Amino acid sequence: MSNSENNPGPPPDDFSKTVPNIDVPGDSGSNDWDKTNYNIQKQPNPDEWGKTVTNIKPIDTEGHDFGKTMIPGSGSVPEADWGATQANLRVPDTDFGTPADLPEGGFEKTTPYFQLPEAERLKYQNLPPTPTEQAAQEEKEKSKQGGIPGWVWVLAGLTTMFMFAVLVLLVVYLWFIPPTGFEIVVQSAPRGSTVRVDGVDWPVTRPDGSVVLQNLREGRKTITIDHPSFTCEPRQATVSRDNPKEVVTAQCRPAEVTKGEDCSKIGPGEEDRAERCYNIALAALKPEFTAKELVDALNILIINFETNRFDVPPRRLEALRKGATYIQKLPSSVVLEIGGHTDSDGTDATNQPLSDNRAKAVKDALVGFGVRPEVLEARGYGAKRPKTTNDTVFGKFQNRRIEYSIVKE
Repeated sequence: MSNSENNPGPPPDDFSKTVPNIDVPGDSGSNDWDKTNYNIQKQPNPDEWGKTVTNIKPIDTEGHDFGKTMIPGSGSVPEADWGATQANLRVPDTDFGTPADLPEGGFEKTTPYFQLPEAERLKYQNLPPTPTEQAAQEEKEKSKQGGIPGWVWVLAGLTTMFMFAVLVLLVVYLWFIPPTGFEIVVQSAPRGSTVRVDGVDWPVTRPDGSVVLQNLREGRKTITIDHPSFTCEPRQATVSRDNPKEVVTAQCRPAEVTKGEDCSKIGPGEEDRAERCYNIALAALKPEFTAKELVDALNILIINFETNRFDVPPRRLEALRKGATYIQKLPSSVVLEIGGHTDSDGTDATNQPLSDNRAKAVKDALVGFGVRPEVLEARGYGAKRPKTTNDTVFGKFQNRRIEYSIVKE
């Protein structure tokens, strides 16, 4: 037996010479590999493996071949299976998706997306089409083979409905609506007359003085002619498919002065009576009338121009035509002046040109009715030569006038 006294016992623990993988009391924060790495290159911390790369250059083992790399703490070198795992391999960032709804730090609990092998991917890609996809494909093939698209049938239906509606409207027009487009021409009506067809105004005056009644319906029509200086008889005319145009000659005579009418004093609104008095005065002239006698008769006519206008009212054209026949009978040496006058309303800047234009308009009308231009002179005076006061309505009415005078006799 051994003597315990001669056995000194185990030496005290020297942790600096112990083998690795033993927890050293009081030194939990140190890395044991830092103390027991037999000439092995210092290894990085575990969290640094993601930054290392594979194929580390082998450590010089002084001729010893432990495989290709030295694995610390292992008595033998295991067979590396690189087909199963690739240690220390950093996966590129593009291999990981980042869904929008992934919470912060979600990658710590998930695994990366791996691409399926080619055989598996093809298996899922070559799935048979669904019934809806198959029907769409068949429709597409029919369209390529020349089938009629649906929109063509819709368009054909709408066109048929439109043509049917047009046909119905045409039948209604031909059988139920009286035809129009017939025409009646009224000749020898006094210029400025109001012509009515069955009580409706319907005139279009031609340059020759005739009146054209257009776009009339088929049937018998009653034509009436209204003029302040003439009395015209009603006329009848019938238009039809066999007689689409009818010509009617007006039968009118100068209107007589109403019993008791006073031609010496004519006020506003009595222009028609003034024209009747004018016609009577012209008819009373002797065959050898003088220029003064004619001027006195001509000045009875009142041409009431519209405000700020100088075109002769159509209602007074017949009176001017009649006066032109008497002017033409004057000796060739006589020259008459047509003076245009206004009342005091307005300014000289407006009244002067307005009176000029009104005088010229009357001259143009008389020349159009056959008077030689050199027999007439037109001149405007504005409000410079009032006939009476401008303080009353009647006075202004008399001052707004066309006045004839003798320039040369």
